[in-house]
Amino acid sequence: MLNLPKNIKLDGDKTIWTVVFLLLIISILVVYSVEGLYSTKSHVRNILIGLASMYAVHKLKFKYFSKLSVVGIIISIFLLVFVYFIGMEINGAKRWISLGSLSFQPSDLAKLVVLVFMSRQISKYRDNINNWKDFCWYILLPLLIICALILPSNFSTSILVFINGFVLMIFARIKLKFLLHIIIIGIFGVGSLYFASKYIPSFQQYMPRSVTWVNRIDGYFSPKNDHITDKGHQLNESKIAIKNGGLLGKGPGKGVQRHFLYAGSSDFVYAIIIEQYGIILGGIIPMVLYLLLYYRSILIYQKTESVFGSLMVASLSFAFLFQAVINMGVNVGIFPVTGQTLPLISKGGTSIIFSCIAIGIILSVSRNSKDRDYEKA
Repeated sequence: MLNLPKNIKLDGDKTIWTVVFLLLIISILVVYSVEGLYSTKSHVRNILIGLASMYAVHKLKFKYFSKLSVVGIIISIFLLVFVYFIGMEINGAKRWISLGSLSFQPSDLAKLVVLVFMSRQISKYRDNINNWKDFCWYILLPLLIICALILPSNFSTSILVFINGFVLMIFARIKLKFLLHIIIIGIFGVGSLYFASKYIPSFQQYMPRSVTWVNRIDGYFSPKNDHITDKGHQLNESKIAIKNGGLLGKGPGKGVQRHFLYAGSSDFVYAIIIEQYGIILGGIIPMVLYLLLYYRSILIYQKTESVFGSLMVASLSFAFLFQAVINMGVNVGIFPVTGQTLPLISKGGTSIIFSCIAIGIILSVSRNSKDRDYEKA
């Protein structure tokens, strides 16, 4: 581990701390190679804020996150409604709240808080959710509200949050009958959204981003030959970057696709890493680091006696890994373009900060894994 001042002690799982530092080092290197020194300074500032937040959060007993999640879910709903009406619009999507020179994405807060809140609800009401009505009220409704509020500006994030919540229910051993109902609801919901987005003009006016959703999905399943004008242009440039990198890469800062690939420091950062460092170093090592973090988190989940603590660790670590898999899959052409960042590597202030806070919660549980008395917070 790093040599730190004596008054700074990194508690919890040391392997997770190491993984976080390695991912952030990769992030700084690739952002500098793509955007230069000026942008890297602000990125490093966000990383330092994230690390400070992670350190502060991991020092708290995880029992406090139970009641904090109640406050957090109310704030998240308010901010999501607020950003829908008067949020800052970038690339046709109202996802940001402007705070002077900074911008804030409420969805990054919401997708973290909803998992902690659901973990609280399942733990607190686990004896009361054996019937469908109570299950919907205590568990499913909060998830659906958050997903519905995120949906107008960010379809992919809404779907990811829904899947993360569903996986949390699996970890919580929710009745199979209920899980099957949720799958049916999910399939029907996505199908209805696709149909309305493609064939109902009034829905397209209500949700302008729906046209983008359809184009991305159709472009994935029916790609055109003209990659210059097609919506598949970004993906094509990403594949060129990966091909240029080969096994060993062009070398740090020597790739050319950073000049052509839009969002090369965020959505398509994985392709840029492979171009510069190759499939062996740039492609495999980040995958190993994410899997190692998830593996260590599952060990924490297994040894944590508190239902609340174990569910937080399981759901947050899965959400972290799942987002990484989606980003990598998009970059190599396995999934449609989603706009999801690569956790702790992609440039993005709120993404970095809330990813660090999520890791801080996992570390908090790891240092208090025998604490079952969270309800007295």
